[in-house]
Parts: sequence; C-alpha cells; structure tokens
Amino acid sequence: MNIRPSSPALKTLLLTALSCATVSLSAVSFSAHAQERIISAGSNITELFFALGAEDQLVAVDVTSKGFVKGSDIPQVGYHRQLSAEGLMALNPTRLIGSSEMGPDTTLNLLTASNVEVMTLPSDNSLSALHQRIDTIGDLTNKHDEAQQLKEQVDREIAQLSDKKLDNKPNVIFLMLSKDRPATAAGTETPVDKIIELSGANNPAAEIIHSYKPLSYEAIINMQPDYILVSDRSWSTFGGQEQMLKKLPLLAATPAGQKQQIISVPSSALIGGFGLHSLEVAKELHQRFSGE
Repeated sequence: MNIRPSSPALKTLLLTALSCATVSLSAVSFSAHAQERIISAGSNITELFFALGAEDQLVAVDVTSKGFVKGSDIPQVGYHRQLSAEGLMALNPTRLIGSSEMGPDTTLNLLTASNVEVMTLPSDNSLSALHQRIDTIGDLTNKHDEAQQLKEQVDREIAQLSDKKLDNKPNVIFLMLSKDRPATAAGTETPVDKIIELSGANNPAAEIIHSYKPLSYEAIINMQPDYILVSDRSWSTFGGQEQMLKKLPLLAATPAGQKQQIISVPSSALIGGFGLHSLEVAKELHQRFSGE
C-alpha cells in the first residue's frame, strides 16, 4: 500500500508516533526521578522536604529529624555530625543533603568516592540562606511552585514579626547547660540569636560573644536575663525547671530564675541555621513576651 505525504493515513501515523515518543520520554523522566534516593542529615533540611510535600523522596533522615518521621517507616541513620558511611551505604542512596555541620569528613569523602552526591547547603541564619535552601530542594524534588509559595509565606511571617514591637523588650539568653561543665551561651550568628531578635526581645549575650561560648555564672547574673532559654535536651536531663534551679542555684540569682521564667525550646529549631521551625519558635516566644 502506497501512502502519499498528504494523506490522512500518514497524518494519523505521524501523530501516533509523536504520541508514543512523548509517552516514552515521560516514562524515562519519571524513571530517572524515581531512582533518586535521598538522605537528609539535619532537621532544617528535612523540614523543607515535608513543607514542600516531597518527603516521599527521602529514604532516611538523621536523628535530629526524628520528629518529622515519627509514625512513618523512614529510617534514622544517626546524628548528623557523626554519620557512619557503612550505615548510609546500606540504604543505596544517590544523594546526601545536609548543612555545614554534617560530618565527619571521612564519611563524606567515602560517600563521594562511592558516587553518592554529597550536597552541603548554607547554614547561616540569614533569610537569603533559608531561601537558597528552599530553592535548592524545590529544584531537586521538582517542587518549584511549592518552593515559591513557601518563600513568600516565610517573608510574610518574618515581616509581620518585625512589625510587631514589644512595649518592653525583655532580656533573653540561651544557655547550653550541663551538670558537670560551665554554661555555654549563644551570641551573634547563632540560630537562637535570630530567634530572640525576631521575637522582639534583646539578647545581651550577643553584645559580648560570637557563636557559642562558655560564660561564668557571674557574667550570666550580670546580664540580668528576664528569660532563659534552654534546649529540650537540657530540660529533660535536669528534669525540668525546678530541678534545674536546685542543681544550678546561681541561676536563681537572675530575674529569670526568681520568676521561674526558664523556657524549653526544641533542639531541632537550633540546628543547621535559622529555618522554618526556628521561625515558629520566634512566633511562640513573641506571643509569650507580649502576653497575647
């Protein structure tokens, strides 16, 4: 049978071939996407997969992300600073994503040598760094629209917090507490300093220290903090505020101790730079400080 170039039969044949090619390309694209096996090391990274609705692309997370995977079958692979190459490789990952706190380097180097792509996302506390993390994971998971919407939501919430001024700015410090070591305070360029700033309060430790530094209890008392923030881990270790004041009696010499205004904050909001969970904590603290 001869088919002329302009015949309806040829048009039908060409349309059928084009349709098959499109289906074939879609199948290849879907197959490549389905082969991605991602491990997230850091709660501020994991939270973005869940916020973008891309958690189905994760094959494992680290223990700082355990709150996100509770009740699911996504395994945990250890602490993001102490990752084991053997444990990670057993999951046959294609990609490991974390912050600059992720390690150790020996594990990361072994993964890279095994053709696992290791991605280190910015962990500073700026809004631009948070935007960059959102964009990177949005691109990786093909959630571009969701990433744009999430960035706009973050911008709105930060603007709303910045516009709400407290009539009386309390002094608020964050302490890492241990029963057998000096207290460590959070100064500038820490996620919790950004949290305190957005809550509308003042962090007196930021005036004298950078990052996390040990401070004497005399220095802490001199700051006269109205509130003391501690991690939920420290809160649990000491058994709550009453036991904390009993075991660290010098804290009772601060306004925060006298008024029993020691507040537990989630450790997951303090890891890997200012993130979505950090923003939620800032909003909750603002409500508390303003009496809303």
